[in-house]
Amino acid sequence: MKIESSTDKFIFFEPADLGAFGSKTRLIIYVKFDECGEWGGHEENFEVFSKRDKQFYVKYKRTKVDCDKVGELYGKPEFQQPDKELEFKLTEKNIIAINNYLSKLLKSKISERFPGHSGRNFGVMKSDSTLIIDVYDRSEENLKNYNTLLNSLKIEEVNYEY
Repeated sequence: MKIESSTDKFIFFEPADLGAFGSKTRLIIYVKFDECGEWGGHEENFEVFSKRDKQFYVKYKRTKVDCDKVGELYGKPEFQQPDKELEFKLTEKNIIAINNYLSKLLKSKISERFPGHSGRNFGVMKSDSTLIIDVYDRSEENLKNYNTLLNSLKIEEVNYEY
């Protein structure tokens, strides 16, 4: 079976699907890392939405964690400390990068293997639940794919050692 590519077309959500006319529907891209092993790690998410101008925007949030305090803070909101927040208008190149990320994430879901007690969680969903892709594994390809997305949005890459 041949899978066709739509590289010559620009495909993305309709602005109305992501809030241009007042709806609260958003595209959420999220990642949960595991630098603290089975207790998890920092989290990042993108909220993609449209405004009345029918342009797409993103709100980006990154938290930080102190693995030395996991015994004291695990399971409490204080474990995830705010680290970085940005909001900006997406360019066509940014949207293409998001599309590429989503495409690779879907392929990763098809080949997903359970990682045991610790792994990274990469996902995307529409807040109305009409789209959900959730990948939980240890694949370095998912981290590479995510860092490619971050680079295209001019956001610092994720780089951590256990």
